[in-house]
Amino acid sequence: MFHTLYARLSLALIGLFLITGLLYSLITSATTERYLQEITQHFNRDLAQRIVADRQLVNDGTMNDQALKKTFSAYMDINPSIEIYLLDKEGKILAFSADPGKVKRKRVDLRPIQAFMQGEGFPLLGDDPRSHERRKAFSVTPVPAGDMLEGYLYVVLRGEEYDNAEQAVQESYALRYSAGAVAVSLGFGLLTGLLLFHWLTRRLQRLSHVMESFQQSDFTQHEHFSKTVKAEGDEVDRLGAAFDEMALRIIDQWGQLKEQDRLRRELVAQVSHDLRTPLAALHGYLETINMKGSDLSEDRREAY
Repeated sequence: MFHTLYARLSLALIGLFLITGLLYSLITSATTERYLQEITQHFNRDLAQRIVADRQLVNDGTMNDQALKKTFSAYMDINPSIEIYLLDKEGKILAFSADPGKVKRKRVDLRPIQAFMQGEGFPLLGDDPRSHERRKAFSVTPVPAGDMLEGYLYVVLRGEEYDNAEQAVQESYALRYSAGAVAVSLGFGLLTGLLLFHWLTRRLQRLSHVMESFQQSDFTQHEHFSKTVKAEGDEVDRLGAAFDEMALRIIDQWGQLKEQDRLRRELVAQVSHDLRTPLAALHGYLETINMKGSDLSEDRREAY
């Protein structure tokens, strides 16, 4: 079924649309995720600094542990999507707002934190203390102890609760509607492409039919591909016109060959007829000499 040009073009178009749809989904997913990370980090870039200032975590140059615990509880109640961690100046996790069993890292890489405080472009992704592989957008601020740096307040902006909520709405109406819209768009494009390919290849199919019919007629009957040849015709029109001319010439030459063969046969028949009578007479005399040569007189033998 894939021996026709239209079938192969259709198969190639279907493959192209499938690959395009897959790439579109992957690219859209990646860019959307990056966009959300960037806008979340921009919107909450000073969150850690505000937490330290509003909750008075540092009093007289020392960390207020009681205020820190209240901060963890209050902010987790207000915004469960964030996770708050207290780091020392080496990146070791000292305190956190999560259950002890959920934190899997003992320290956080300081390079993204330093890049954040130096004002490098967003999104900047830091280590997720709840995973050894994931990296997430964050907000961070130094926590001083007198004139020295005691550590950092590290806030993961889209924590595990956010991931759970995001996973829960994967089957939401909006996502299904978006996926359906993409599928319908790709299906409409595919159907349009198939119809367009059929319209473009229909003359090639007709030319193929004309050539096959000419071959099956033993090159004696030809159905013209086109009645008239347009000056502005494309390659298919010119190919059909060339085939029409070639087929007519083949039919003419085939007729000439048949006529020449007929004349040859007539010539051979006439020559054979003209030669048959004298040959038969010669044959009779020779047989007579051969059979009765000894009984013939010398004069008659000479005559024979």
